[in-house]
Amino acid sequence: MRALILHGAGDLRLEDVPDPVAGPGEIVIDVTAALTCATDAKMVAAGAHPALGPLPAPLGHEVAGVVREAGEGAGWRAGDAVVVANSAPCLDCPECREGRPNLCRRITYLTGAFAERLRVPAAIVRRNVHPLPAGLDPALAAAAEPLACAVHTTRSCGPLAERRVLVLGGGVQGQFLTRLAARAGAEVTLLDPHADRRATALGNGAARALPVPADDRAVEALRAQADAGLVIEAVGRPAAWRMAVQLARPGGEVVFHGGCPAGSDLSLPSGPIHYSELTLRGAYHHTPEAFAEAVATIAADPGFIAQLLHTPIGLDGVPHALSASRGVKHPVMPMR
Repeated sequence: MRALILHGAGDLRLEDVPDPVAGPGEIVIDVTAALTCATDAKMVAAGAHPALGPLPAPLGHEVAGVVREAGEGAGWRAGDAVVVANSAPCLDCPECREGRPNLCRRITYLTGAFAERLRVPAAIVRRNVHPLPAGLDPALAAAAEPLACAVHTTRSCGPLAERRVLVLGGGVQGQFLTRLAARAGAEVTLLDPHADRRATALGNGAARALPVPADDRAVEALRAQADAGLVIEAVGRPAAWRMAVQLARPGGEVVFHGGCPAGSDLSLPSGPIHYSELTLRGAYHHTPEAFAEAVATIAADPGFIAQLLHTPIGLDGVPHALSASRGVKHPVMPMR
Protein backbone atom coordinates (compact mmCIF):
# COMPACT_ATOMS: atom_id res chain seq x y z
CA MET A 1 0.00 0.00 0.00
CA ARG A 2 0.99 3.67 -0.26
CA ALA A 3 1.73 5.68 2.86
CA LEU A 4 3.42 8.95 3.80
CA ILE A 5 6.45 8.34 5.99
CA LEU A 6 8.38 11.03 7.87
CA HIS A 7 12.14 10.37 7.82
CA GLY A 8 13.35 13.61 9.41
CA ALA A 9 12.70 17.33 9.63
CA GLY A 10 11.23 18.38 6.28
CA ASP A 11 11.65 14.88 4.83
CA LEU A 12 8.18 13.44 4.16
CA ARG A 13 8.05 10.69 1.51
CA LEU A 14 5.22 8.83 -0.22
CA GLU A 15 6.30 5.20 -0.19
CA ASP A 16 5.12 1.68 -0.88
CA VAL A 17 5.01 -0.19 2.44
CA PRO A 18 3.69 -3.60 3.51
CA ASP A 19 -0.02 -3.93 4.18
CA PRO A 20 -0.82 -3.84 7.92
CA VAL A 21 -2.21 -6.93 9.64
CA ALA A 22 -4.64 -6.87 12.57
CA GLY A 23 -3.44 -8.58 15.74
CA PRO A 24 -5.64 -9.60 18.69
CA GLY A 25 -8.00 -6.76 19.60
CA GLU A 26 -6.83 -4.65 16.67
CA ILE A 27 -8.51 -3.53 13.47
CA VAL A 28 -7.20 -2.51 10.08
CA ILE A 29 -9.25 0.12 8.26
CA ASP A 30 -9.34 1.27 4.68
CA VAL A 31 -8.87 5.01 5.11
CA THR A 32 -11.83 6.81 3.58
CA ALA A 33 -10.74 10.30 4.61
CA ALA A 34 -8.05 11.94 6.70
CA LEU A 35 -7.48 15.63 7.39
CA THR A 36 -4.34 17.75 7.29
CA CYS A 37 -3.58 19.60 10.50
CA ALA A 38 -1.24 22.21 11.92
CA THR A 39 0.12 19.52 14.24
CA ASP A 40 1.10 17.42 11.21
CA ALA A 41 2.91 20.47 9.83
CA LYS A 42 4.74 20.92 13.14
CA MET A 43 5.74 17.25 13.11
CA VAL A 44 7.17 17.58 9.61
CA ALA A 45 9.01 20.82 10.38
CA ALA A 46 10.56 19.49 13.60
CA GLY A 47 10.88 15.83 12.72
CA ALA A 48 9.57 15.08 16.22
CA HIS A 49 6.51 15.41 18.45
CA PRO A 50 5.26 13.83 21.71
CA ALA A 51 2.63 11.88 19.73
CA LEU A 52 5.05 10.73 17.03
CA GLY A 53 7.00 7.50 17.32
CA PRO A 54 10.66 6.95 16.40
CA LEU A 55 11.63 7.92 12.86
CA PRO A 56 10.94 6.87 10.21
CA ALA A 57 7.30 7.23 11.28
CA PRO A 58 3.93 7.28 9.50
CA LEU A 59 2.05 10.58 9.53
CA GLY A 60 -1.58 11.69 9.90
CA HIS A 61 -3.94 11.37 12.87
CA GLU A 62 -7.43 12.63 11.96
CA VAL A 63 -9.25 9.78 10.25
CA ALA A 64 -12.41 7.91 9.35
CA GLY A 65 -12.61 4.67 7.42
CA VAL A 66 -14.09 1.22 6.92
CA VAL A 67 -12.96 -1.88 8.80
CA ARG A 68 -11.06 -4.17 6.44
CA GLU A 69 -9.91 -6.72 9.00
CA ALA A 70 -10.72 -7.27 12.67
CA GLY A 71 -8.48 -9.23 15.02
CA GLU A 72 -9.79 -11.67 17.59
CA GLY A 73 -11.82 -9.89 20.27
CA ALA A 74 -11.82 -6.52 18.51
CA GLY A 75 -15.60 -6.24 18.56
CA TRP A 76 -15.87 -4.90 15.01
CA ARG A 77 -16.61 -6.56 11.68
CA ALA A 78 -15.32 -6.05 8.16
CA GLY A 79 -17.42 -3.38 6.48
CA ASP A 80 -18.13 -1.35 9.62
CA ALA A 81 -17.68 2.40 9.03
CA VAL A 82 -15.80 3.99 11.93
CA VAL A 83 -14.28 7.19 13.29
CA VAL A 84 -10.93 6.60 14.99
CA ALA A 85 -9.29 8.72 17.67
CA ASN A 86 -5.53 9.12 17.72
CA SER A 87 -4.98 8.00 21.30
CA ALA A 88 -6.24 6.00 24.25
CA PRO A 89 -5.28 6.31 27.93
CA CYS A 90 -4.28 3.38 30.12
CA LEU A 91 -6.86 4.32 32.81
CA ASP A 92 -4.55 2.98 35.52
CA CYS A 93 -1.69 5.47 35.99
CA PRO A 94 -1.86 8.27 38.62
CA GLU A 95 -2.99 10.86 36.08
CA CYS A 96 -5.76 8.64 34.77
CA ARG A 97 -6.93 7.81 38.30
CA GLU A 98 -7.02 11.56 39.04
CA GLY A 99 -9.42 12.07 36.13
CA ARG A 100 -6.86 13.49 33.71
CA PRO A 101 -6.52 10.75 31.07
CA ASN A 102 -5.26 13.25 28.49
CA LEU A 103 -2.05 13.35 30.57
CA CYS A 104 -1.77 9.55 30.81
CA ARG A 105 1.88 8.56 31.24
CA ARG A 106 1.29 5.33 29.27
CA ILE A 107 -0.97 6.79 26.60
CA THR A 108 -1.20 4.95 23.27
CA TYR A 109 -0.85 7.34 20.33
CA LEU A 110 -1.72 6.62 16.71
CA THR A 111 -0.31 8.16 13.55
CA GLY A 112 -0.42 6.85 10.00
CA ALA A 113 -3.73 8.17 8.66
CA PHE A 114 -2.06 9.45 5.49
CA ALA A 115 -2.12 5.99 3.99
CA GLU A 116 -4.41 3.65 2.11
CA ARG A 117 -4.82 1.46 5.21
CA LEU A 118 -4.24 1.94 8.92
CA ARG A 119 -3.75 -0.52 11.78
CA VAL A 120 -5.47 0.64 14.97
CA PRO A 121 -3.94 -0.58 18.27
CA ALA A 122 -6.09 -2.63 20.62
CA ALA A 123 -6.13 0.05 23.36
CA ILE A 124 -7.68 2.56 20.96
CA VAL A 125 -10.09 -0.02 19.57
CA ARG A 126 -11.33 -0.70 23.11
CA ARG A 127 -11.76 2.92 24.18
CA ASN A 128 -11.76 5.38 21.32
CA VAL A 129 -13.28 4.01 18.11
CA HIS A 130 -16.88 5.00 17.26
CA PRO A 131 -19.35 4.02 14.57
CA LEU A 132 -19.59 6.57 11.78
CA PRO A 133 -22.93 8.34 12.36
CA ALA A 134 -25.44 7.43 9.68
CA GLY A 135 -25.29 9.73 6.68
CA LEU A 136 -22.27 11.69 7.90
CA ASP A 137 -19.53 12.47 5.37
CA PRO A 138 -16.34 10.68 6.57
CA ALA A 139 -14.29 13.82 5.86
CA LEU A 140 -16.43 15.73 8.34
CA ALA A 141 -16.30 12.90 10.88
CA ALA A 142 -12.49 12.93 10.73
CA ALA A 143 -12.61 16.38 12.33
CA ALA A 144 -13.71 14.75 15.60
CA GLU A 145 -10.10 14.60 16.79
CA PRO A 146 -9.29 18.33 16.54
CA LEU A 147 -12.76 19.26 17.77
CA ALA A 148 -12.23 16.98 20.78
CA CYS A 149 -9.21 19.08 21.76
CA ALA A 150 -11.40 22.19 21.83
CA VAL A 151 -14.10 20.28 23.73
CA HIS A 152 -11.52 19.29 26.36
CA THR A 153 -10.29 22.88 26.73
CA THR A 154 -13.73 24.44 27.07
CA ARG A 155 -14.89 21.74 29.49
CA SER A 156 -11.80 22.38 31.62
CA CYS A 157 -12.84 26.04 32.01
CA GLY A 158 -15.96 25.19 33.98
CA PRO A 159 -19.36 26.86 33.40
CA LEU A 160 -19.11 29.47 30.64
CA ALA A 161 -22.61 30.92 30.71
CA GLU A 162 -22.51 34.74 30.89
CA ARG A 163 -18.70 34.80 31.10
CA ARG A 164 -16.72 37.17 28.93
CA VAL A 165 -14.30 35.07 26.91
CA LEU A 166 -11.58 36.29 24.58
CA VAL A 167 -10.23 33.85 21.99
CA LEU A 168 -6.88 34.81 20.51
CA GLY A 169 -6.53 33.28 17.04
CA GLY A 170 -9.18 32.54 14.42
CA GLY A 171 -7.80 29.42 12.78
CA VAL A 172 -9.62 26.11 12.97
CA GLN A 173 -9.07 25.70 16.71
CA GLY A 174 -10.06 29.30 17.37
CA GLN A 175 -13.29 28.75 15.44
CA PHE A 176 -13.99 25.55 17.38
CA LEU A 177 -13.39 27.29 20.70
CA THR A 178 -15.55 30.25 19.69
CA ARG A 179 -18.43 28.01 18.65
CA LEU A 180 -18.29 25.85 21.78
CA ALA A 181 -17.96 28.80 24.19
CA ALA A 182 -20.76 30.75 22.51
CA ARG A 183 -23.02 27.69 22.53
CA ALA A 184 -22.32 27.39 26.27
CA GLY A 185 -23.58 30.93 26.80
CA ALA A 186 -20.35 32.92 26.85
CA GLU A 187 -19.93 36.37 25.34
CA VAL A 188 -17.01 35.73 23.00
CA THR A 189 -14.60 38.22 21.47
CA LEU A 190 -12.28 36.74 18.83
CA LEU A 191 -9.02 38.35 17.71
CA ASP A 192 -7.44 37.58 14.36
CA PRO A 193 -5.62 39.62 11.70
CA HIS A 194 -7.60 38.09 8.81
CA ALA A 195 -10.99 39.58 7.89
CA ASP A 196 -12.34 36.29 6.53
CA ARG A 197 -11.60 34.49 9.79
CA ARG A 198 -13.25 37.28 11.76
CA ALA A 199 -16.36 36.96 9.59
CA THR A 200 -16.43 33.20 10.13
CA ALA A 201 -16.17 33.71 13.88
CA LEU A 202 -19.20 36.00 13.87
CA GLY A 203 -21.11 33.23 12.13
CA ASN A 204 -19.92 30.85 14.82
CA GLY A 205 -21.41 32.91 17.61
CA ALA A 206 -18.77 35.50 18.48
CA ALA A 207 -20.25 38.74 19.79
CA ARG A 208 -17.27 40.63 18.38
CA ALA A 209 -14.42 39.78 16.02
CA LEU A 210 -11.56 42.27 16.01
CA PRO A 211 -8.09 42.68 14.50
CA VAL A 212 -5.14 41.78 16.72
CA PRO A 213 -3.86 44.84 18.64
CA ALA A 214 -0.82 46.38 16.96
CA ASP A 215 1.09 47.48 20.08
CA ASP A 216 1.04 47.47 23.88
CA ARG A 217 -1.10 50.60 24.05
CA ALA A 218 -3.74 48.97 21.84
CA VAL A 219 -3.55 45.81 23.94
CA GLU A 220 -4.22 47.83 27.08
CA ALA A 221 -7.21 49.56 25.47
CA LEU A 222 -8.64 46.25 24.30
CA ARG A 223 -8.18 44.65 27.72
CA ALA A 224 -10.31 47.40 29.25
CA GLN A 225 -12.90 47.13 26.48
CA ALA A 226 -13.21 43.34 26.44
CA ASP A 227 -13.03 42.91 30.23
CA ALA A 228 -12.40 39.20 29.64
CA GLY A 229 -12.20 36.98 32.68
CA LEU A 230 -11.07 34.08 30.48
CA VAL A 231 -8.55 34.38 27.65
CA ILE A 232 -7.91 31.30 25.48
CA GLU A 233 -4.80 31.42 23.32
CA ALA A 234 -5.26 29.40 20.09
CA VAL A 235 -2.26 30.42 17.99
CA GLY A 236 0.66 28.47 19.41
CA ARG A 237 3.39 31.12 19.27
CA PRO A 238 5.33 32.68 22.16
CA ALA A 239 4.26 36.20 21.15
CA ALA A 240 0.62 35.16 21.28
CA TRP A 241 1.08 33.57 24.71
CA ARG A 242 2.52 36.85 25.95
CA MET A 243 -0.35 38.86 24.48
CA ALA A 244 -2.88 36.51 26.08
CA VAL A 245 -1.45 37.35 29.50
CA GLN A 246 -1.61 41.06 28.72
CA LEU A 247 -5.27 40.81 27.65
CA ALA A 248 -6.72 39.21 30.80
CA ARG A 249 -8.53 41.40 33.30
CA PRO A 250 -7.46 41.35 36.97
CA GLY A 251 -8.27 38.02 38.58
CA GLY A 252 -8.69 36.42 35.18
CA GLU A 253 -7.63 33.07 33.77
CA VAL A 254 -5.41 32.46 30.74
CA VAL A 255 -5.54 29.08 29.01
CA PHE A 256 -2.79 28.19 26.55
CA HIS A 257 -4.57 25.95 24.04
CA GLY A 258 -2.11 26.39 21.18
CA GLY A 259 1.14 24.46 21.51
CA CYS A 260 4.30 26.38 20.63
CA PRO A 261 7.02 24.81 18.45
CA ALA A 262 9.40 22.47 20.24
CA GLY A 263 12.18 24.30 22.10
CA SER A 264 10.28 27.59 22.32
CA ASP A 265 11.27 29.91 25.15
CA LEU A 266 8.75 32.22 26.72
CA SER A 267 9.00 35.73 28.16
CA LEU A 268 5.95 36.89 30.12
CA PRO A 269 5.27 40.21 31.87
CA SER A 270 5.47 39.57 35.60
CA GLY A 271 3.38 42.58 36.65
CA PRO A 272 -0.10 41.40 35.62
CA ILE A 273 0.60 37.83 36.73
CA HIS A 274 1.49 38.95 40.24
CA TYR A 275 -0.44 42.16 40.86
CA SER A 276 -3.56 41.08 38.97
CA GLU A 277 -3.46 37.53 40.37
CA LEU A 278 -3.84 35.87 36.99
CA THR A 279 -4.19 32.11 36.71
CA LEU A 280 -2.18 30.64 33.84
CA ARG A 281 -2.44 27.04 32.66
CA GLY A 282 -2.12 24.82 29.64
CA ALA A 283 -4.73 22.62 27.98
CA TYR A 284 -3.47 19.59 26.06
CA HIS A 285 -5.02 16.96 23.81
CA HIS A 286 -8.37 15.33 24.61
CA THR A 287 -10.08 12.52 26.51
CA PRO A 288 -12.29 9.62 25.36
CA GLU A 289 -15.31 11.53 26.70
CA ALA A 290 -14.33 14.65 24.76
CA PHE A 291 -13.87 12.60 21.58
CA ALA A 292 -17.29 10.99 21.94
CA GLU A 293 -18.83 14.44 22.47
CA ALA A 294 -17.04 15.73 19.37
CA VAL A 295 -18.44 12.91 17.20
CA ALA A 296 -21.97 13.65 18.44
CA THR A 297 -21.50 17.41 17.92
CA ILE A 298 -20.43 16.94 14.30
CA ALA A 299 -23.29 14.53 13.59
CA ALA A 300 -25.77 17.11 14.92
CA ASP A 301 -24.21 20.08 13.09
CA PRO A 302 -22.07 18.95 10.13
CA GLY A 303 -22.28 22.32 8.37
CA PHE A 304 -20.18 23.86 11.14
CA ILE A 305 -17.29 21.58 10.11
CA ALA A 306 -17.89 21.77 6.35
CA GLN A 307 -17.26 25.53 6.29
CA LEU A 308 -13.74 24.98 7.64
CA LEU A 309 -12.58 22.36 5.11
CA HIS A 310 -10.75 23.20 1.91
CA THR A 311 -10.11 21.39 -1.37
CA PRO A 312 -9.78 17.58 -1.17
CA ILE A 313 -6.36 16.23 -2.12
CA GLY A 314 -4.67 12.87 -2.63
CA LEU A 315 -1.71 11.49 -0.70
CA ASP A 316 0.72 13.05 -3.17
CA GLY A 317 -0.64 16.50 -2.37
CA VAL A 318 -0.09 16.31 1.39
CA PRO A 319 3.59 17.42 1.55
CA HIS A 320 2.86 20.63 -0.35
CA ALA A 321 -0.32 21.30 1.63
CA LEU A 322 1.53 21.00 4.95
CA SER A 323 4.36 23.28 3.87
CA ALA A 324 2.24 25.87 2.04
CA SER A 325 -0.29 26.64 4.77
CA ARG A 326 0.10 24.62 7.92
CA GLY A 327 -3.26 25.48 9.48
CA VAL A 328 -5.48 24.74 6.47
CA LYS A 329 -7.57 21.57 6.72
CA HIS A 330 -7.68 19.57 3.48
CA PRO A 331 -9.58 16.29 3.30
CA VAL A 332 -7.09 13.67 2.16
CA MET A 333 -8.55 10.87 0.02
CA PRO A 334 -5.91 8.09 -0.20
CA MET A 335 -7.56 6.43 -3.20
CA ARG A 336 -7.78 9.74 -5.10
